[in-house]
Amino acid sequence: MKKPIVFTILIGITLLAAYLGWFAQDIAYYFQSHLFYVEPFITLIIVTAISICLFVLAFIIEFILYSIKKIKSNMLFALFITNIIAGIFISLWSLFVLVMWWG
Repeated sequence: MKKPIVFTILIGITLLAAYLGWFAQDIAYYFQSHLFYVEPFITLIIVTAISICLFVLAFIIEFILYSIKKIKSNMLFALFITNIIAGIFISLWSLFVLVMWWG
């Protein structure tokens, strides 16, 4: 696989995880009113878990690619910083929203 494609896929995974984490509450309400009736709290738990898992997945893929020397260290640094900063803040926001729903 070419390096720009790998870089694009990893950034895409991070952006998808960020979108799911940031808009998890809106997604839960949308699913309740338009697609199927499930308690929004259950949908919020699922979307938050998927978001966090995608951040972890991107981190693991970056680490594996670095360990087999498929990514240069400067490119890896940019991916790690993007994933860690976005992952920490957006996951904390998602967990905060989830805890507020718990009451």
